[in-house]
Amino acid sequence: MKIEPVRMQRTRPISGAVPAVRPAEDGRKPPGRPPGDRREPADGRRRAAESAVAWLTAVRRARESAARLAEASLWSRRRVWTGDPDAIAGWAPDDAPLAVHRIEIGKTARAQRNRGFELARNARSVIEPGRHTFRLTCAGRTHTLEAGIEANDTNDLALARLAAAINAAEAGVRAERREIRRLRLVWLELVGAVTGVRGAFELRDEDGSAVSASGIGHVAVPAEDAVIRMDGGPDRILPVNEAVLDSGRLRLVWSPSAAGAYEMAVGYDPDAIAEVLRAAVDGLNELMYVHRTSAGSLHQALLRELERSATTEAAEMLGIARSDSGWELDERRFREAVRNEPERVRHELAGPGGWSAGIIRMTDRFLAMPAEALLNPGTREAGTYAPDASGATQVQPAEPASGWYFDSTFY
Repeated sequence: MKIEPVRMQRTRPISGAVPAVRPAEDGRKPPGRPPGDRREPADGRRRAAESAVAWLTAVRRARESAARLAEASLWSRRRVWTGDPDAIAGWAPDDAPLAVHRIEIGKTARAQRNRGFELARNARSVIEPGRHTFRLTCAGRTHTLEAGIEANDTNDLALARLAAAINAAEAGVRAERREIRRLRLVWLELVGAVTGVRGAFELRDEDGSAVSASGIGHVAVPAEDAVIRMDGGPDRILPVNEAVLDSGRLRLVWSPSAAGAYEMAVGYDPDAIAEVLRAAVDGLNELMYVHRTSAGSLHQALLRELERSATTEAAEMLGIARSDSGWELDERRFREAVRNEPERVRHELAGPGGWSAGIIRMTDRFLAMPAEALLNPGTREAGTYAPDASGATQVQPAEPASGWYFDSTFY
């Protein structure tokens, strides 16, 4: 009689890379289990396998988020902090060196402003009828302008004609009509197009009395250059209220009302770092959620390891605090730490022994564990659901340390 050979295969540990779970199709059952209704135990075993899959998926996401905290590009971005953001602001390019500066603003740059006489709006024009010629000199260039005034013009209309002539010349001066409605008063205001003495201008009558009669030659605010001192150095005179300093690695802009001394620092960009850190904290909270919703099928030691790695002295310094749902980031505390101790924040968060490195080591340990080691010991019994090589989920008995397996039986 011909004897058919028996196919045998060596037992292997269950891979930690757990594929997606789907119901078993071969209907196999653990050896020694009596026939009957196996739906309730199978559902529990399937839930355990699904929890393991969800846990490992969340572990990979948490590792990716934590790894981004150590990327050099994240720490190359810069933010300029100032003592009074409403008075002075700054920008620094990526990779600019971290530094602290002190700027003293002696004077701010101002544009010249001339203010004409206040005139009764509807009264007869104080500028005599006829054609008036006057000169406007600005930035070293002289422009000859003309304005025609009619016999029946009011002050309001005469000033409008004068402003139109000045604005049409595009000579670096802008004329605007101003008004006090309640008092029915009007006047012209002339403003230089640029700040600093380079924008100073002058008006003189040449033929007629347009300038003298309207008062537009009166200087209300003279043109001035800004005077600043950086880090105790010599005075710098600038035509504008901004400066490029430190060999182009720092740009500052201040308001016309700024005065006195201001402290500023070039540091890491807290917005960029906080965004990545929030994602890392969310990854830990996802692990916490998966464990809590596993109905006890995941090993309790996983949660203890998660707590130990996430709750550290570095986390407290960075503003990562324990909450009812897991962990949360105290952004005010984190931003203060980035501003006041930037190098320590980077060391504690992204250094080789920092918080993110601890999270990565934890996740690597989880990923290296056999899938069955993730499960509660009470779940790891004969017949535990486990993924097979094809990605299906089948009922398998607990494997011994060594031996052969065929015909659904261990030997």
